[in-house]
Amino acid sequence: MDNREAPTEYKDKFMLSFVEVGWAGPKKSDPRFSGWVTGRREIFTHESEYNIGEKLFCTPYTDEWHDFEEKYEGEWVDKEELEKVIKTLKEKFYRLDENYDPIL
Repeated sequence: MDNREAPTEYKDKFMLSFVEVGWAGPKKSDPRFSGWVTGRREIFTHESEYNIGEKLFCTPYTDEWHDFEEKYEGEWVDKEELEKVIKTLKEKFYRLDENYDPIL
């Protein structure tokens, strides 16, 4: 991120961005997954104009997901909050098996 865009008090924080992507392959047209959302959560710092990390998500589009995404989209968080977000993504919103197929 161009550090001219963020106040210096954010220099020890991380900005989160959610990027939704479509399915690649035949799962995209499978009607069982029509209510699902997939993508990545990017992590930016005050010092870098490029994201420094990505965490994937794949989950049914529920109120819980919507609230989680809305709470953190474009937000600056400290390291402790970042770890909580990563843990929540992994435990609740990463519904893929070892072949990267969605777990219904």
